[in-house]
Amino acid sequence: MKKLVLGALVAVASSTGCSSDPVNPGPPITDSQITVSWSFTHLADGSVRSCPTGFGTASVISQTIDPATNRGTGLKIVDKFDCAAGRGTITLPDDTYLVWVEITNTSGSSLYAASGDTFVDSTLGDDAFSVKILDDGGYFELSWDLLRATSGALLTCSQAGVGANGAVVLHTAGAGMAQDDKFTCEDHFGTTSPLLAGTYSIAIDAEDGNQQALGDTLQINDKTIAAPNKLTDLGNLMIPID
Repeated sequence: MKKLVLGALVAVASSTGCSSDPVNPGPPITDSQITVSWSFTHLADGSVRSCPTGFGTASVISQTIDPATNRGTGLKIVDKFDCAAGRGTITLPDDTYLVWVEITNTSGSSLYAASGDTFVDSTLGDDAFSVKILDDGGYFELSWDLLRATSGALLTCSQAGVGANGAVVLHTAGAGMAQDDKFTCEDHFGTTSPLLAGTYSIAIDAEDGNQQALGDTLQINDKTIAAPNKLTDLGNLMIPID
């Protein structure tokens, strides 16, 4: 394993287990071991594939997040592994992170694919997770707000009537497949289940606990999923509520 300088500095700073303030030391800084596994899948038939030729490095990238937005905002820690190993263990000081895997050539100058982000709270201790990289598919990601159709005023999920058992639902059809993805309304962002590469029509609405739409369906056409494992951003969608 080769760790970039940034990762090494973070590890050294946290290995002492004590605060930099000798007067008010605060709680000790601890580390957690996170084991990350990666694999390659052909979505069309579910078959397992191997590391792509010419892309022998798997970089596990960890970035601290802003708890208010759950978005990565901090410096990145990069740990590099042999792609063929299929897994690697990283050390993270206590914090909350987004962690993802990038498959590159040896120098890192060429990217084959990146996995989606996984939320990791290293304060909870050692953990493990796995990611799949699709060689023939990808994902849509989106964020949303709800607004009153008649006035354009922004609404909370509760004000819109979504409720605890409701959801924001993305209906996707194209490339020989169709699926529905349901998201917790209060999250205000999400990523779909995997989709085959191709062009899709999308319908999105907010539903109450009885799966009834709370307004007109928002329709989006001709959006493309690209491979390998590409993420297509649909942007921030404004969902009308009656």
